Amino acid sequence: MKKSMSYSRFVWLLLFVSTSVLKSQIVQQNQPWWVNLGVGASFIGSDFSMNAGMVYCYQFERSIISARMIGVTNINPTVQKLDPTSTKYKMTDYGFLYGPIWKSECSYLSIGGGIGLARAAYITPTDITTNTSISLPLEVQWFWRPAHFFGIGIYSFASLNFEKVFCGAMLCAQLGVW
Repeated sequence: MKKSMSYSRFVWLLLFVSTSVLKSQIVQQNQPWWVNLGVGASFIGSDFSMNAGMVYCYQFERSIISARMIGVTNINPTVQKLDPTSTKYKMTDYGFLYGPIWKSECSYLSIGGGIGLARAAYITPTDITTNTSISLPLEVQWFWRPAHFFGIGIYSFASLNFEKVFCGAMLCAQLGVW
């Protein structure tokens, strides 16, 4: 008798969990999401560099979850002509971030922090060394949305890691649903 009771409890629990998941999927379809694509200027340590990146954002209630991929490099023919002995870097940050969002009719501001991976490639004339470390990614987003599916704004970022700390800002185009 006890086996049938535990089996029926298991069935009820499975039914409850599956309907809760289905309900949350239906509700989440109405939640805003967008993608930021941008380029900009940054610093790897104290070295000037350029960056490009993509950020996927998902909003629920008054919070935002972001997944980002940002590439930063100081390999620039103009800079290398000025100082040919400078170390060349290629850095990449992959991060998952969470934070609050403040919205108005046509703009929003958000901040976030999370966890990520930073990959660093140090390039010398004779060798390329690649390292990976855990990072603490940070972000600040400010976007103006003149249309219901398009926005333009600034995405500021930092990656605190064990290889080489870098930070910068990107001018971004934003596509999505909100």
